[in-house]
Amino acid sequence: MVEKENEMAKNLKKNADGYGYTYTDLAAITKAIGDMGGDYYQYIEPLNGVDYVVTVPIVNGEEQEPRRGCRVPNATLSGKANPAQEYGSALTYARRYSLLMAFGFATTDDDAAVFTVDIAAEVERIARERGMDMKKIMDHYHIDRLDQMTSAEYADFMKRATGGVNG
Repeated sequence: MVEKENEMAKNLKKNADGYGYTYTDLAAITKAIGDMGGDYYQYIEPLNGVDYVVTVPIVNGEEQEPRRGCRVPNATLSGKANPAQEYGSALTYARRYSLLMAFGFATTDDDAAVFTVDIAAEVERIARERGMDMKKIMDHYHIDRLDQMTSAEYADFMKRATGGVNG
């Protein structure tokens, strides 16, 4: 499998659209792993009251050391959105990025801008412009500081701040 990994650039093309960004969907990541002769399974593991996705890579038919990946973002359980859909979206997000980390994949560079955004500064700026209460925002995402906000939570905040979701 190592040779196959080296043969592949390990860059997956983004094939789905989110709120202002594109991403590689779970099916494409799973297919790339299968194309390398690998497999995996995932489970949720709580740590200090927070759920994390754990990925167990399977290489040449043998389970490898489990790898703790992303924290499962807090699902938004208010507004018109279906709570099960919100939790499912948060879980799928964490699964995708945990897989990318576990197998050392990179996605194409078109999301580099997402990672260069100072999330805390941007949230603070938008909240100030719209007269939003910072404490309510942090309470909503169960964080103590804005720099703890995940990119999925940031995307949710942006959707809410621009009127994409009521609540």
